[in-house]
Amino acid sequence: MNDFDLEARLKRVPLPERLEDYWETFPEQVRLNLRRAAMRPAAENLWRPRLAWAGGLALAVALVVAGIQFQPLQTASAAITKHEQHFRAQLAQLDAGLHTLMLNTHGMGYLLADAN
Repeated sequence: MNDFDLEARLKRVPLPERLEDYWETFPEQVRLNLRRAAMRPAAENLWRPRLAWAGGLALAVALVVAGIQFQPLQTASAAITKHEQHFRAQLAQLDAGLHTLMLNTHGMGYLLADAN
């Protein structure tokens, strides 16, 4: 159906009979209905934002609980403190062997030589 056929069909439909009073109050009724529609908030689908906030809050709580429960920094600190003497001994050996510099094809580097 093209525009011409649609227009012809619409023109053949008779107008509804209305009283003169209806047409006089029609603009006022339209304004009143527009105000009511503007004042009435549209029912929105709010479950997605609420789900996102709830998920974020649950993740934050889980991270706080995991941080308190497992205390990864304290565990790492305890391991370093426990093996501090071993680390110092290994660094001293490494430092003692790195006294000689050498020039190779890749640039300047340390020559690891046995101190004995």
